[in-house]
Amino acid sequence: MSEMQSFIHSCFLGAASAINRSRKAGLTITSKARNDKATSADMASQKLIMSRIKREFPDSLILSEESPEAPSFDSDSLFVIDPIDGTHNFIQDIPLYGISIAHFSGGKPTAGGVYLIPQKKFLYAEKGKHSTMDGKKISVSKTKKLEDFFLLCDSRLHLIEEQGILPGVLALEKMSQHTRFIGAAVYEMGYVACGMVDAEFDFKLKPYDFAAGAFIAEQAGGVATDFEGRKWNLATKRFLVSNGRQHKRILGILNGNE
Repeated sequence: MSEMQSFIHSCFLGAASAINRSRKAGLTITSKARNDKATSADMASQKLIMSRIKREFPDSLILSEESPEAPSFDSDSLFVIDPIDGTHNFIQDIPLYGISIAHFSGGKPTAGGVYLIPQKKFLYAEKGKHSTMDGKKISVSKTKKLEDFFLLCDSRLHLIEEQGILPGVLALEKMSQHTRFIGAAVYEMGYVACGMVDAEFDFKLKPYDFAAGAFIAEQAGGVATDFEGRKWNLATKRFLVSNGRQHKRILGILNGNE
């Protein structure tokens, strides 16, 4: 393991323990907005991760879901963390939630890790290296035909309607093999990276949702863009992440061009 990989892995193990302790102690749940909640476990995870970053990388800035701090995306050293992605799944005790930590320099990813807590799986990527899961190389699928694609879709159906792309989503659902909802970007992008699914699309993400997952998928041989086909960055909101075989066609369908 590189120094950064070892550091991120240790943060995950410590944060996962903090999350489990918080659940056993009884969760405190706060509603930030409609359908947007945080728990005492989110805060415990964030506190542990941020304290370790400040100790080991004192000159780095931190962007976290549960922190009001909003540093420049172009910082020389920026950690982007999601203390629990899939908080609603976590609250309901649905085993689809995890932690995300990514490091950026000058707006570009240099390292990213995802820890799928219930499954105890550690996905990781580093600049110039291939993505791994628990130290073993992972790659996107080789599925060629869209009719054989297994898709994951953003579970917030109201956004599909609001953005006017419901016809495109329905068209994709009809012509692909299957379409499923998970409700956690770390799984959606991680499963593309592992080759378990062929593509996933999200309609309104924030940096901590995708900072590690999109990078891991790319380093596993995948393609990650916005809905206009532009390369993603920390300001991107709408995502298509795929094995690359039908990327342009899927974008065309989502945008009503087919």
